[in-house]
This record gives sequence, structure tokens and C-alpha cells, in this order.
Amino acid sequence: MDNNSGEITGLGELRSGARRLFDRIFGGDKAVWAVTVIMLVISVFVAYSALAYKERLSSTDQLIDQLKMIGMGAVALFVTSFIRYQWYRPLIKFGYVVSLLLTLAMLIWGTEVGGVKRSLPLFGIEFQPFELLKIMVVLMLADALAKRQKIIDTRDMMPSLCFWRWFKDPKRKDINTIIDHSLPLLVPMAVACLVTLKTSNSTTLIIAVSCFVMLFIGRMQMKDLGKLLLLLGIAGVLAFTLLSNRGDTGKSRLAGYQPNMFKEYVVADKAGNIYYDNPEESEQATNAKMSIATGGLFGKGPGMSTHRSILQEAESDMAYAFFIEEYGALGGILVMILFLILFYRSIRIFQRCGTAFPSLVVLGLTMIITLQAFIHMMVSVGLFPLTGQQLPLISKGGTSLLFTLCSIGMILNISRQTERKTLDRPKDESLLENNKR
Repeated sequence: MDNNSGEITGLGELRSGARRLFDRIFGGDKAVWAVTVIMLVISVFVAYSALAYKERLSSTDQLIDQLKMIGMGAVALFVTSFIRYQWYRPLIKFGYVVSLLLTLAMLIWGTEVGGVKRSLPLFGIEFQPFELLKIMVVLMLADALAKRQKIIDTRDMMPSLCFWRWFKDPKRKDINTIIDHSLPLLVPMAVACLVTLKTSNSTTLIIAVSCFVMLFIGRMQMKDLGKLLLLLGIAGVLAFTLLSNRGDTGKSRLAGYQPNMFKEYVVADKAGNIYYDNPEESEQATNAKMSIATGGLFGKGPGMSTHRSILQEAESDMAYAFFIEEYGALGGILVMILFLILFYRSIRIFQRCGTAFPSLVVLGLTMIITLQAFIHMMVSVGLFPLTGQQLPLISKGGTSLLFTLCSIGMILNISRQTERKTLDRPKDESLLENNKR
């Protein structure tokens, strides 16, 4: 009996030690870990199959290439999941400036893809600095909002729109508001939107919407949000019309956008083969719909796609359409559910934080990932104009995959700190409590 009891005790201690080691390595929300791993596995199948028809590399080389990128991303994920936000918060402004300068350098000296400069060659790697800029904008805004939580719902953060009155006020109320609040809150977002507009209209939209949600959840007054929304609308129209070198591309995509996923354009050729055809729609959108239509409910199976040779960017910009062709509508629903789980679990982390800065970091990063994912999916099924957005974690790896995994690592670290109760609790940065004086 004593020997058996000793063996049971030893086994229990071994299991307990293994569990502690597992929790130490994979700290934070386990559902976020699980969803991330599942989507990375899916990305391997997508890249391997979607690129098999290309002659540049063999399918095995493509698989190895994707595994390398996942490996680099996994390292970034683990490293950031151990970095406490208190360590990088003092470096946010420096990081923002660096990411902005790199993005500007890309616009000047970058590599062109389809007539647009979308990457910057660094150390033999095609680096997309605007992916880093998206993260830094979130951190800048989270920091600015956190520092104003005590006053944000009692003081104006935006000046009067009657700008001719600003200099007539002897107390310079509006001028002080601009200097003390409007510029720190809005300039990082505005500058990021302006520079990304040169390379990706949809990235600009993602940044603008994510930041606006952060401002709303960050308790900015509704009158200030209304002013901002009006200014954003005016600025967006002017920038898209006058400043963007992608204006022609954006206009042509909007003009060719056919929100007709439920409308049939069926044509039969001389041999009697029936296929989808809409002469007013772009070839890429048509091919995406054909891929989805032929996938059916259960799909054709892994590696059995018949449209990958004609579906442009099947491994990246149209990864969702390609995935549905091989794994069916059920596979497409599964991917959608995975992103909804990621969003839900991240919001749960956000709710448990309480402190403004980590809460808003989780919210902003989650919004960027989720918005990008659903824009990609809506493009694939014809519910949104064509964009160059990849499907996070699933499209073929690159800078987007690397920084998406960094973002998830930051979310996991905040989740880890929430569980271990190591979050800072400054009284002036409580997000969920009303701080009125």
C-alpha cells in the first residue's frame, strides 16, 4: 500500500509539474492559443496546394518556405507573449516614428507590385513596414487614451468646428484643446492613414475604423466623436480623390464591384459546358466566385482544386475562396467561426483587464485582425470591392503573418498578466469605472 501510495503521489507531482510547465510556456488564454495553432495548420495546407501549379518552385519547396515563415512567426509569438507591456510602453513613440519612417522609405524606394510600392527590401527580405505601423498606431492611441481617462468624459477632446472663433476666445480654449488633446489623440492615426493610403486603401480603412472603435470604447464624448466622424468623412473623400496615387485603382475597383453573389450569370459554351460569366465584373472576382461555387458543401478535397491555376493570388488575396473550393462551405464556416472565437476570447481578455492601456491594446489589435479577416472573406464572396488584404494567419506567410503573430503574442501576454494579477492599476487609468470628479 505504501509503495502504491508513493507511486501515486509521485505520479501526481509529475503531472502537476508538467501542467505548471505547460502553463508557463503557453500562458494566457488557451482558446486563443488553440485557434492560432489551428489556423497556422490550415495555412500550411492552403500554401502547399495553392502554389503547387506554379513552376517557380516545387510544391515541396513551397511547403518548406511556408514552414520557415511559420517558424519565424512562432518565435515572434512566443517572444512577445513573454514581454510585459510595462516594458515596451515607454518605447511606443520611438517605435511609431521608426515604423513611419520605414513606411515612407517604402513609398520612395520600395518594390513595386502591380504598379504600387508595397514592400521595402531589407537584408534580402521584402519587408512591409505598414504592418508594423498598424500595431504602433494602436499602441500610440491606447497610451494617449489611457492618460486621459480621468478627464475624457468631462472635457472636450475636439475643438469647435467653427474655426474662425478659435483666436477670438481670450481663454484660447479651443487652441489649448487642440494642443493638449486633439493632436496627441488624432495625429498618429491621421498620419498613418495618409501614408497607407498611398499603398492600400483597405489598410487605411482598417486603421481608421479600429481607431474610431478605440476612441468610442475609450469613453470619448459623443459630441467629440461626431465631430471626428464628420472630419474623417471629409478627409477621406478629399484624400481618396486628390492625394492617393491608387485613386484610379480604387475607382476602377469600385466601378467594377458587382454585389451579386445571389444573382446568376450562367453561360453555356458550344460544348454545353455551363460556367459563370459577368462581363462587367473583374476577372479575379469572377474566378473567386467560380472557385466557391464548385466547392459545394464539402469541397473537392485537399489538393484537388481545379481553379488554382486561374485564380489569381489563390495563396494570399483569395485564400478564402480557394479554401472553400477544396474544403467546401463547411470549411469556410469553420474559418469564420475560428475568427469569431478569437474575437470573443480577446474581448473577454479586454473585459478582465480594467486598466485602460492593456485593455485598449487588446481591443485595437483584435479589431485590426478581425476587420482584415472579414474584409478578405467578404471580398472572396463578392460582398466587398477587391482589395489586397490577406487572410490573417492563413494566407501564405510574410510580413503580415509575422506581425499578426506578434499582435496575438501581445494579446496573450496581457491575458497572462491578467491571470497572474501583474497588471498595473493606476487610479487615473481605470477604463471600466466612471472617473468623474
